[in-house]
Amino acid sequence: MLHEMPKKSLKIMEILYKYAETNNGNIIFIENALSGEKYHCPVCKEELIFRNGKIRQKHFCHKNKTNNCGNGGGEGYLHETFKKMLFNYILESIKNNTPLEIFWICNICKKEHNGNLILGISEIKMEYSLEKCRPDLVLINEQGNASIIIEVVDKHEPENNVLEYCSKNNTVLIRIKLDSIEDLENVENKIKTPSNLVFFNQMNCINYVNYVNSIQQRNNINYQLSPNYSNVRRSGPSIEEIEANRTSRIRQQYAIKNYYKSKGRRK
Repeated sequence: MLHEMPKKSLKIMEILYKYAETNNGNIIFIENALSGEKYHCPVCKEELIFRNGKIRQKHFCHKNKTNNCGNGGGEGYLHETFKKMLFNYILESIKNNTPLEIFWICNICKKEHNGNLILGISEIKMEYSLEKCRPDLVLINEQGNASIIIEVVDKHEPENNVLEYCSKNNTVLIRIKLDSIEDLENVENKIKTPSNLVFFNQMNCINYVNYVNSIQQRNNINYQLSPNYSNVRRSGPSIEEIEANRTSRIRQQYAIKNYYKSKGRRK
């Protein structure tokens, strides 16, 4: 006879979400939530209920308790929430023209670089279609081209078609690896020190460019110091011409000397 499963094991676990999406698409932290406002799940878009913490800690939970969207810490919830938070963070920097300095180890020279992420950037797109790929975030430059692609990585690495696009178009690829749900409280530092930044064009590395320029300058100096003499216009006789004239003069002197010797003997 089969034993009846305890009712406790049949109970759906309620997941405690700390972040939710507002009606205008922004991500809000639980401490900033207000009673009576409507909030949604960043992944499934279903309604989330705000629990104000009278019995348990403050949290959001799905109105439909059978929907946990990856149990709150799964790839779906973490990935989507972080991506939208990062989108809004960068968007604010672009709108306010506030420099967003980031630091990374260059894949070309292997040294640390730093730079303003939004320099020359006019807008940011989320899941923007680029040929055969739809990256998480795309930074568009002032010429309307995809200048930088940002991929948020939870469990799955960027797809091959994203890498192929970046390689083909010399687009910078930034990869941000998420480690836990706590990363949602650390968006600013995650973008300022990304997991890695990949240049697909060596000329994007300032150290490599400086190295190439120094080699070219050195070669130009050597060329000026050691010219190709076959291309230099001469202003005087060549060594061969000088030697021929010298030989001719010697012969003339020898002939004159012999002439006077013979003349003296005839007298």
